[in-house]
Amino acid sequence: MTTTRIWAVRAGAANQVDHIFMGRNQLAVNFSDVGGDVSALPANRGAFRAVFDRAAVRPEAAPIQAGQLFRFVHEMHIGDRVVYPRKIDRMLMWGEVAGPYVYDPDGAPDYAHRRSVRWHGQLSRDAFSQGALYELGSVLTLFEVKSFADEFRLRFERGNGETAHDDDETAQVVVKDIVETTRDFIFKRLKTDLKGFPLEGFVADLFRAMGYRAHATRSVHDDGVDVIAHRDELGIEPPILKIQVKGREGNIGADPVKAFCAMVQERDVGLYVTIGGYTAAARDFARTRGNLKLIDGIEFIDLIQKYYDRLDRRHRQLIPLRRLLVPDVPTDED
Repeated sequence: MTTTRIWAVRAGAANQVDHIFMGRNQLAVNFSDVGGDVSALPANRGAFRAVFDRAAVRPEAAPIQAGQLFRFVHEMHIGDRVVYPRKIDRMLMWGEVAGPYVYDPDGAPDYAHRRSVRWHGQLSRDAFSQGALYELGSVLTLFEVKSFADEFRLRFERGNGETAHDDDETAQVVVKDIVETTRDFIFKRLKTDLKGFPLEGFVADLFRAMGYRAHATRSVHDDGVDVIAHRDELGIEPPILKIQVKGREGNIGADPVKAFCAMVQERDVGLYVTIGGYTAAARDFARTRGNLKLIDGIEFIDLIQKYYDRLDRRHRQLIPLRRLLVPDVPTDED
């Protein structure tokens, strides 16, 4: 027996079409830029993407929005379950899809893509674990609930609506997922938008955010030292930080580290920064040098997050992040 899918659908960013969801018993999604009824489009994602590409939609948003509307029209089936998070009263509505896709602008022209829904009940958000609520926190208008689908079925369909007691393990998984997703995002931006010399400039900016006076050296010379940083105004008081930057994903071996170390005077400190990692031999060598430190991709990204608010605006626009409050629970990294 095939289990019905569970879809989460929002009634606009501020529940502005709640009257359509609850008063007309219709799920309504926006995507008004596509210009009308899409029921005649071929049932493939490419056809939907082409419509969004021609519309006034940001290029980076077009595939995401096209995918959501395609799923609403063709992947959502009659009988599938629906969760609707109501911001108005902090309730979660539970229902099932009751009809096919229709184009109906009545009552809310901008939300004319619709499907009828049959509501079965509602529960307070307090009845669900923190993990389930985080899954509903997606910014998408429409998405399939997967990770906590069993919890929603249990509480809604079996009448188990008592208040859920948050489990540290569940919250820990949620926090870890947020941390890993953020790291992946930063890594991709470093790899795609800050290749070569721009990465050296970014590292210089990071060290300025850390309180150093720092500058990239490419415009002056290129002897293997990509960034110079120091605390004093004139740059003559030790220690002077000499930094080499590598934007490669693989592990750096011992030979490149030794070659860089040879350029670092005893009174200076050498920092080797990479978005990748280091071989065991490279780390063993670094441990024999008191004025040499290796910074791998994980530590690099941790520093970016720690000093993010002090970075130059241009770099913050390249790596757009937002501060969030998450449960303060112990993780494997603590």
